[in-house]
Amino acid sequence: MNKPFITYTAQVEKLTNEKHLIVTDTNFATTSLKNISYFGLIGGYKHPFIDVQTHKYINNTTFEDIVALYEFDEELRGLFFKYLCHIEIKLRSSISYYFCQKHGERQEEYLNPNNYSTAPKSKRGVIKLIKILDNVANKNKDHKYLVYQRNKYHNVPLWVILNALTFGQISKIFEFLPQKMQGLICQDFGNIKKNDMIKYLKVLTLYRNVCAHNERLFSHHTYSSIPDTLIHKKLNIPKHHSKYICGKNDLFCVVITFRHLLPRADFLVFKKHLMHIFNQYEKKNSNLKLDKLYEYMGFPSNWKHITKFRKI
Repeated sequence: MNKPFITYTAQVEKLTNEKHLIVTDTNFATTSLKNISYFGLIGGYKHPFIDVQTHKYINNTTFEDIVALYEFDEELRGLFFKYLCHIEIKLRSSISYYFCQKHGERQEEYLNPNNYSTAPKSKRGVIKLIKILDNVANKNKDHKYLVYQRNKYHNVPLWVILNALTFGQISKIFEFLPQKMQGLICQDFGNIKKNDMIKYLKVLTLYRNVCAHNERLFSHHTYSSIPDTLIHKKLNIPKHHSKYICGKNDLFCVVITFRHLLPRADFLVFKKHLMHIFNQYEKKNSNLKLDKLYEYMGFPSNWKHITKFRKI
């Protein structure tokens, strides 16, 4: 059944009269709904404050509590997106360096299926990847630098075309490169195992999309998981049967991945900023304590110890 249109004033009245949400400043509430939308704000961030049985707000939840969680998530997206981009830029640079070192700068080389994995299971993926690369190199008109290279040199080098690809497409290039080249790239990220790298990149691609599209981040879970790591073991993350209950496909798994792929100095800065965001949120909100917030995010209570251990 479709929900009928209601005015901002009616939305605020519904929240107070039907849902028992405390609204102390109706002007602030109305302005927030105008700027964010009911679906984006209430639909996205009400869940930690709602009784699952009655679907009403509990513990004297205020409208400001929900806005505080929304703003917390907004801060999170900005921070995580920044470091996701750091990894993307480094991966782009590393792929173009080692590929061009071996095959040169001609676009025919990255459009040649013989320069990728020859494993039977990779054949379909390689064909699909080359089709994407061919379309960007020869037909894409959205990026002036592609058109310039195409018109002036009749060639778009790999280090140019990579700037026009998505994180997911760049990750696919890595996945289908020959093992020796994958190994060289993994060395640039601290000797990560190639199969682990593929899993890390798949999860990071999904979380990058969440950040780029301004979707709810703090409680997001992906269908893909990162591999078990020494960090899971050292933090004593509990298991259900043989599987860790957190740090696999939740936001904390991204933190673990950052610990593996970012230089230590960068990770320490990331962690410092993340702790600051948590501290600022704790000052603003009284109805959602950090330990409960950690549960939504997949963070163990001792997550700050992540820098005490070796990565592998």
